[in-house]
Amino acid sequence: MRLNVRAFAFAARLTASILVLVCAAAVAAAPETTTAFAGDLIHADLSGITRTLTRGSFLLALVVWTGGTAVTIALVAWVLQSTRFRAAGRSIGTDVEQRERMYEPETRR
Repeated sequence: MRLNVRAFAFAARLTASILVLVCAAAVAAAPETTTAFAGDLIHADLSGITRTLTRGSFLLALVVWTGGTAVTIALVAWVLQSTRFRAAGRSIGTDVEQRERMYEPETRR
């Protein structure tokens, strides 16, 4: 089975956009608590950092994070797909050709 790289990247971008929306909502609702939580996740004291959320910073984060996620996941999926076929010792088209041959009608003898 072949992995649809474009669909996989789109799903990753959609997931990243939902996460950016949740994060932005958390920062807008409770900036100090969100900063403390993020600091706890990375084991750092972020209390000195002030969080200001503007429309521009939100849109920039949305475009950069989701775009970067989509490109990264697309590259990983492409590498995975191309190395999977090489590791199996066959070219990419061989699997499709074998499947087509399997469903060809038998010739009469």
